[in-house]
Amino acid sequence: MKRKLIPPFWMLFAGAVSSVIMFTLHYETKSMLMILMGVLIGFYIIGCLFKWMLDLFEKQNEPIMEEKEIVAEDEQAEGIPAMDEGQVDVES
Repeated sequence: MKRKLIPPFWMLFAGAVSSVIMFTLHYETKSMLMILMGVLIGFYIIGCLFKWMLDLFEKQNEPIMEEKEIVAEDEQAEGIPAMDEGQVDVES
């Protein structure tokens, strides 16, 4: 949900860059609009794929976080103080 603006951002950024380049190179209006339409559609698809990949990576990382929470709850239930990674037990 927090990544829903990635595809439109990619599309508009690529469209702006291609428009400036084509304007400075004096493209004809008809060819410039056709190329711009292709760039906008292409980069929107690329942005959607990028968003999909980020969502997939986040979904793969969620079970690991849930597993750590379950282990911490089990340790607390057994009376063992839960320690995060990198902490040192100084009471022993």
